[in-house]
Order: sequence, then C-alpha cells, then structure tokens
Amino acid sequence: MKLSFKSSLLISMILLGSGYGLLYHFILMPLIRNTNGLIGCIIQGVIFGLINYFMSIGLYEKYHKLQNSNRILKEDLKIDKLTGLLNRRAFDEDICKLHLHENYSIIFIDIDNFREFNNRFGHQTGDCVLQKVCYEINDSVRASDNVYRYGGEEVVILLKDCNKNRALEVAEKVRLNINKLDNNPYPTITISLGVASYPEDGTEVEEIIKSSDNALLMAKGLGKNQVYDFYTLSP
Repeated sequence: MKLSFKSSLLISMILLGSGYGLLYHFILMPLIRNTNGLIGCIIQGVIFGLINYFMSIGLYEKYHKLQNSNRILKEDLKIDKLTGLLNRRAFDEDICKLHLHENYSIIFIDIDNFREFNNRFGHQTGDCVLQKVCYEINDSVRASDNVYRYGGEEVVILLKDCNKNRALEVAEKVRLNINKLDNNPYPTITISLGVASYPEDGTEVEEIIKSSDNALLMAKGLGKNQVYDFYTLSP
C-alpha cells in the first residue's frame, strides 16, 4: 500500500533529523571547536536551514507530481477510448451542475441503421464510422458544449445556456454535417436527433433527458434522418 503524504513527510523528517545528527557529530562539532560560539551557531543554523529547504522542495515536487497524476487519471476515466468523447460517467457528473445555468438543452443522437451496418460490413468498419460521426458532431458545436458517448452508437450533446430554438438549429446543423460525410464505398450515414430544453420541457434534469430521448424515438419512428422536438411537435 502506498504511504500517505503525511506518513511520507513524517518518515522524511525523522530521516532528516537523524542525518542532521550524524552531520553535526562528525563534521560540525570539529569545525565549531575552532570558532567562537556565535559563528558556530550561525553556521549550524544556515546548514540546517539549507537541508530543510532542499528536503521540503523535494517533497513538494513529489506531492505536486502525484496530484497531477491523480488529476490526469481522473480525467482519463471520463473519456471514451474509442471515440475520444466524454463518456456516460462524465455525463452523469455534469448534469448535476446544470442548476447553475438559467437554461440548457440536451440533444440525443442515434446513428440510423447502425446495427444492420455492423452486421453487413463488420464491427471494425462500424467502429470507424462511429469515430467519424463522433468527430464531426464534436466539431459542429461550440467549445463550451459537451459531447458524450452515451452508449453504443448513441451520442448526447449538452448545450449550456442554450434555449430551445438555438438547440434545434444546432441539431439541424449536426444532421446536415453528418449527411455530407464521405463514407464511400459504404452507404451514406444519417442520424436521428431528439431535442429537449429547460425550462420549456421540464423543471428537473431527468425530465429533460427523458423528453429528449422520447423525441429521438419519435424521430426514428417517423422515418429517421430528422430532428424532432417532442413537445412542440416540430420534426
């Protein structure tokens, strides 16, 4: 088990004290005998201060590196390895902070006929298509927006400080950009999208998520390759 920072500090200070005792006994005492008392005390203080300084710097750098490593590890746990998007875990954490925004929108996206595509052309080719689609979606939104791989071929966009009308515009932009992707020699890629916004479609984030997911199901049921807003009935 790795030692905590406090335990490491305690052991380091004990070792430092022991080392200083040996240094004092074998080196400083012979020097001090040949100097007056004041100079001897100053020499001891300077040497002890320097030793403490370099030891503290070493411990600080070690602790700082450990903090950075932990931060990087934590961030890695929120990234989907295949697509490079944020993952479901990151989404679950981020939606807890949405109360800080006056309005926000959620877009659920599903690649049309993706299972059939995988069965026909293989999962490796399907993974390439998924990567291509996710890259284009991420490139189609603002830097302040977050895109998540929700599961399988399903992607979610979280639009902060974004009302319903703006969210519908973003969704349509994403749909058109995906339609333009060059997928030769394979079939054209299309997606279906469901949009819901706070506060128009609910007062709780769970309601917004459910409304967006329901809108996605309606978009797929009505023929796919379209944006659907469940409550205003505007495919």
